[in-house]
Amino acid sequence: MNVLIMADAKRQYFDEAVALLGENGIDSAFGDPLKVGEEDLVCQAREAETVIAGSERWTRRVMEQCPKLRLIVRCGTGYDGVDIQAASEMGIQVANTPGLNTYAVAEMALSFILALQRKVLVYNEKMKKGQWGPVDARELRGKTVGLLGFGGIAKQLAGLLQPFGCRLLAYDIFQDQETAKRLGVKFADMETVISEADIISIHLPLVEDTRYLICRETIEKMKTGCILVNTSRGGVVHTADLCQALKRGKLGGAALDVHEVEPVPEGYDMLGMENVILSPHVASATEEATLHMINASAASIIKFYKEGRAEHTVN
Repeated sequence: MNVLIMADAKRQYFDEAVALLGENGIDSAFGDPLKVGEEDLVCQAREAETVIAGSERWTRRVMEQCPKLRLIVRCGTGYDGVDIQAASEMGIQVANTPGLNTYAVAEMALSFILALQRKVLVYNEKMKKGQWGPVDARELRGKTVGLLGFGGIAKQLAGLLQPFGCRLLAYDIFQDQETAKRLGVKFADMETVISEADIISIHLPLVEDTRYLICRETIEKMKTGCILVNTSRGGVVHTADLCQALKRGKLGGAALDVHEVEPVPEGYDMLGMENVILSPHVASATEEATLHMINASAASIIKFYKEGRAEHTVN
């Protein structure tokens, strides 16, 4: 088998990509994205040469038991689900499809912000229960939005926020001053962004320095009533600390598309909280972005078979 497709999307989204692969003499087969434990993944991938990966975890143990594997293309931007060091040692290329889902994720982040500020879901639930009347809601206009990370998604979000007249602060190790100036964004240190923002939106990769960046210590520096939005990686936020901050009213609300453990475990504390919006790691899962990423994954695989190296390799 040439290509194992593990990315989770409607089958019709893959029609063009599968046809393109076939035209280039590359056969493909679909795996089961719901069976992603190590043993299940090994059973599916043992004969695969290349993989269009979703959110499953490619550990050293899994890759060691897939002797034909030569390329993993992550259908998306983040690739923290792949043990890059192990892949490199085994001669397995790892690639991603960067930049194709930035608008979709930024739009989701904006949707979260507006829904939390205006208490859209709270009103919806109260109406369904026969309750009538206002709750404490706030406008977005004039608020300070803190962007933790200023990559492609954060830049898109900054652009979407411009009509609202927000004050935009950003923290990033790499400061794109030209884009920041164009979008009306001011760079500041981490503590300033966290302490002055009414709304914090996280756009950071999950690396050693960012794991549990949002924890009890950093939350205490935030404004009382601040809302937190995370569309990056679940491990950036310490879930238990966030939960406590929400329960005691330190934070006004949170919206999480990504979670420390995915799928979330039974009894996940956030599920019953009125001031929390949850989604299952789908911020990029629009029809448009999904098609772009799937087709880019196929194109990357074709390049690998023709030239020996995939597009956008990360190792």
